Amino acid sequence: MDYLDFIASITERGQIKIFIESDAGVEQQEGKLYSVFAAWWQLHAPDLGELPKTKKVMELRGEFLHSFVDSLKPVGLLDRFKVAGVVASWWDEVKYELRTLSESDFGGLVDSWVDTIRDALEQDDETQKNQTKFDPLNHKLVVRLMPDYLEEIADAEAKIAELEQLKVAFEGGEEAQEGEASDEEAEAVNFAKELETRLKTLKGSIKEPKKEIKDLKKNSPLLNVAKIAELEATVEPMEAEIAEIEKQLEPYKEIKKQLNESKGRLRTLKNELVKRLEAARAALTDEKCQELVLAIFKDGLIVELKRYVTAHRQQVIVAVENWWDKYRVTLQDIETERDAARQQLNVFLSGLGYA
Repeated sequence: MDYLDFIASITERGQIKIFIESDAGVEQQEGKLYSVFAAWWQLHAPDLGELPKTKKVMELRGEFLHSFVDSLKPVGLLDRFKVAGVVASWWDEVKYELRTLSESDFGGLVDSWVDTIRDALEQDDETQKNQTKFDPLNHKLVVRLMPDYLEEIADAEAKIAELEQLKVAFEGGEEAQEGEASDEEAEAVNFAKELETRLKTLKGSIKEPKKEIKDLKKNSPLLNVAKIAELEATVEPMEAEIAEIEKQLEPYKEIKKQLNESKGRLRTLKNELVKRLEAARAALTDEKCQELVLAIFKDGLIVELKRYVTAHRQQVIVAVENWWDKYRVTLQDIETERDAARQQLNVFLSGLGYA
């Protein structure tokens, strides 16, 4: 009887997942499945394109299920039930959209998506709280139709994240800027706040002396030269410290200014979503609407297929990890350990006079 063993390069359980996911055979088989899918879509996408004319939604569902299974099952990666599950799950997600498509046309479906996004954004906060959270930026129409706009959003969010990091680093002082302060230390000590507090205290402390100096110089400066000099000697070092603190706080003030501006920019961009979406929709011809909708449907089906493939791969990983747990210690290793334990026991027994 032949026996199998783990390859020598795998020395611990955690390496199994990495090995399987990067295996050339696994990648090749999954790649073949996606290639077969691409060919299937090329052949059957025109049937979706004819749906506004044929109106045969349920007939199309049956055709998709059978042809999808017949095409993808022979690859051997997923069994018949899982292959059918890909189409069934995807169809359940888009069935109402397909019904809208059959009752109008591709432009009508795109318009319905625009209406959905607009209506969601016009709801008041209380209504939104009582419903599932809706992120219009993740809507499939926005993702497909407005990539440049989403890139602007991403750039604005990245700029905010960068500025917030600079703000936190400044507030943490030199150690935080050098990456030496822990999160707890950074929260306990706010360098910027300490400077601002000290600045406020100093400005409060010189307020009365400066007023007194001003009054003395205005009313009888010659009679109060000594008093004025005494007050100025008190005020001058505090003014010097104020100037130094303000110089230290200049970068922080600039960071906060840019952060506020960036947040305002992001709000403006998000508020422009409907306006930009409507403009993008208006620029679409009927032909472009059809291309867009079919591309969105294809994206959704690929996502569903990848979900099943990922789940299957994870099942393989778990199975091999279970084998590792059960069989990584061979019978020979067990017998060797048993013999060593027996010898040690004999030594103990001999020492106690039993052998």
